[in-house]
Amino acid sequence: MSGTVPRQGAETAEHADGPGVGPGATDGARQYHLPTAATAALGLLLLAEVVLLCGGLLSLWPILLALVAPGTDVTSTVRWSLLGLGEWALTADVAMLLAVILCSALGSFVHAATSFATYVGNRRLYASWLWWYLLRAGIGVALALLVYLLLRGGLFAGSSGAGATNPYGFSGIAGLCGLFSKQATDKLREICDTILSTKGDGDRDRRDKLAAVQNGGVQNGAVQNRDPDPAAP
Repeated sequence: MSGTVPRQGAETAEHADGPGVGPGATDGARQYHLPTAATAALGLLLLAEVVLLCGGLLSLWPILLALVAPGTDVTSTVRWSLLGLGEWALTADVAMLLAVILCSALGSFVHAATSFATYVGNRRLYASWLWWYLLRAGIGVALALLVYLLLRGGLFAGSSGAGATNPYGFSGIAGLCGLFSKQATDKLREICDTILSTKGDGDRDRRDKLAAVQNGGVQNGAVQNRDPDPAAP
């Protein structure tokens, strides 16, 4: 969440980027605090998440740098294990994708952990926001992967060229996507509007054509009670 920390005892709190709707919310829905046991379990889950992510990133980073080093064969592979949980043969592209996933999940952790600490400290952590914390990392990872693919495809200005495989830059952007998912979503919407821009209003044009068909049927003395069949003669 971003923004100021809500005051203890306040009737409502800002919740655009995290939990905080209190009993005085205007929608009239009753809010229930997350039980103490569930709060402790969620906190331990966040702690385990950051340990796993940092451990995985520390073990992956030297391998990634070796694979993307100048002069390295793009088909070369290196064996890698995530904290002893099995081994995988990584190419440079796969290692970069893993780094993007880990860094974006780390950024999502910063967001979720800050929100968690704030609302637990203010005793305003509600059960209705549990899934927000559970899905936060997945949302950040998905957004970061989309942005990474767009960057590698050169759809962002200045993203192509020799420096387009810089692991530091991609990992940093992935972390920011996880931390600021709303801004990343807005950027993707901007790209989509640019690529898929059309002339005119498709919905309005379809409504105009449908109205013309219906008006033509009325003028001919027959009112159409069903959708026009494009295969009809």
